Amino acid sequence: MARQASGGRSFLSLLCGLLAVVLLPVALVGFWASVLLTRTDVFVQELQPVVAKPQVQQALADGVVNGVLSAVQLQPAIEKALEVPLRTEATQLVASPQVATAWTSALRAVHTQFIAVMQGRGSTELDDQGRVAMRVAIPIPALTSTLEQAGVPNAAAIAPVVTIPLVKASDLQTAQRAYRVADAWGPWAPVVVAVLALLSIALARRWRTATTLVALGWIAASAALALVVMVAREPLMRRVGQQVARTVADAAYGLAARNLYYEIAIAVGVAVVMLVVSAVSLAFGRRQR
Repeated sequence: MARQASGGRSFLSLLCGLLAVVLLPVALVGFWASVLLTRTDVFVQELQPVVAKPQVQQALADGVVNGVLSAVQLQPAIEKALEVPLRTEATQLVASPQVATAWTSALRAVHTQFIAVMQGRGSTELDDQGRVAMRVAIPIPALTSTLEQAGVPNAAAIAPVVTIPLVKASDLQTAQRAYRVADAWGPWAPVVVAVLALLSIALARRWRTATTLVALGWIAASAALALVVMVAREPLMRRVGQQVARTVADAAYGLAARNLYYEIAIAVGVAVVMLVVSAVSLAFGRRQR
């Protein structure tokens, strides 16, 4: 009976340790998603710096120029001559505080709408291709004089809107399921993993061995997650169709990856502490004997 009980405890220890290692990447991603995707203030705070990136500003400048030229009725030769000064001024415009404010307002609006849709409390607006899109209305007072000189009537009333598609409407159901899981279990996922690791150590006949194995498993799982985050960037960006959306998505992915790397670093740090505790305990025990 004692051997059966000991064998049962060893099996449970092994099972808990294996689950603690396998579920660690899932817990890190779930916790990140629960913080970034379900809290508007955090979402806005994290994506505010994206508008300051040069590639994003260039994409927004392209959107401003295209939006202005599509809103005016000019001869092709005049539009072509007007494009160069417009692009020069638009490049300066998108780096202004006014555009940063418009970007922040658009982020807050789209995330508030996203939360309502994910929770089934509202409907979302779609673009002409059936995609959920973020719309950034950019004020262009600096371009008014240039447009007036080109003979554009009511130049002051022109306000180009840069549209950034986020997700296809057909993918909303999948996004809703992922949102519910992240919202319900994301904050608790690291706690579950920690409890499994403690159970594995507590049930093991040799707690130092169990601690070492769990710690090494966490380091390996963290390294694998970091590798996936790095490798997945290019394939995911290729799936984003529009250039402006791809540029913004790439910058946003970089910020999201940075936060995941922070979580990975914390997990590795905890694993290193576990290894140190196990090694020090072993050395102290040998000295006592």
